[in-house]
Amino acid sequence: MKIGLTLTVILTFLFGIVNAQTIEELYKEKNFNELIKFVDNTEELTADQLYYVGYAFFQLENDKKAIEMYDKAIAKGLDDDHIYLYKGLSLRYDEQYDKAIDVFKLAIDRSPKGQKNYTELGNTFYFQEKYDSALVYFYKARELEFEHGDPYFKVPNIYHIQENYNKALEEYYISASLINKEALTYIEILKSIGLLEYTDKMKYDKSIKAYSEVISINPKDYNLYSKLIKAYYAKEDYVKGDSIFNIIKSKYENNELPEEMQEVKGELVDELMWNGQKVSAMKYYKKAQEFAEPIYQFFLIDKTGEEVEKKILTEKTSSEIVGAKHVLCGIDKETGTHYTYSIVWDTDEIDYRELKGYVIMILNGEMNPQASSSF
Repeated sequence: MKIGLTLTVILTFLFGIVNAQTIEELYKEKNFNELIKFVDNTEELTADQLYYVGYAFFQLENDKKAIEMYDKAIAKGLDDDHIYLYKGLSLRYDEQYDKAIDVFKLAIDRSPKGQKNYTELGNTFYFQEKYDSALVYFYKARELEFEHGDPYFKVPNIYHIQENYNKALEEYYISASLINKEALTYIEILKSIGLLEYTDKMKYDKSIKAYSEVISINPKDYNLYSKLIKAYYAKEDYVKGDSIFNIIKSKYENNELPEEMQEVKGELVDELMWNGQKVSAMKYYKKAQEFAEPIYQFFLIDKTGEEVEKKILTEKTSSEIVGAKHVLCGIDKETGTHYTYSIVWDTDEIDYRELKGYVIMILNGEMNPQASSSF
């Protein structure tokens, strides 16, 4: 009997060791589906093991069960900041915001220099659009040693959301100077700088600098090339803008662009305002060879900002017309009327500055069509 009891104790002890090793291994392997199977043996688990099981539930988006496991880990003595950080995250995802706030504050108490703790407390306010409270914790997080990119972006982003563009831009630059340049958030900060310098400040050189740095970091962010081209076009450096366009054109010809860009077959290269309405200019990658194919197309957006009101474009002429490879045309979207103007080109190299001038003349009613037709 005594031998049997001793054997039982030994086996139980050995089972506990194997059990502990298994949980550790599963946690390291991120095998969360297997980890949660230990939920029925919580009385036998250590505080750390309970945390691992709770974390597995968290990763599998079962936050209520994660909270239950975290509470058991805390009851068994786990009192580090990370247990409160992850309990706070689960509470927040479960939309228990007030409880999450209290728990994140416990994480801060345990680790006052932990940037993530301040960041996630700030995010809890941010997601509720309580921006003033969020800023308090994001500012504090931004002062601490780098762990997470969020506070560097969220501080200026809040001012951006509130349309305080001067303050937003100031804070984007501060964050850019503080953040770990390896963080993906650094790229988002640069993009926002490029956007505000272009749209709000109209300081195109600074916009170009920001966008160029992003492209140097991630040259396959092909959607950003259009923004860089537009910045060059806005400062009327069409030669440099076209050199960037030609990079994308080459990618198009080699079928290396994302599917949606391959389908569009062109790039927005310029924007201007006319009588309070936006005019967007597109340049096409494909050489205009077929009848009516465009090199450039301008879109006048209506006052709602949602629909195209008018198109003005270059069209490839028929081979029968001598000395005119391309002609300037217009299309009224409401009536479907197609207009032809007296402006023609005998070359594929169309001077954009000149073309833009013609477009403005047409919009101003200073150039009448030579012919019109309805389809």
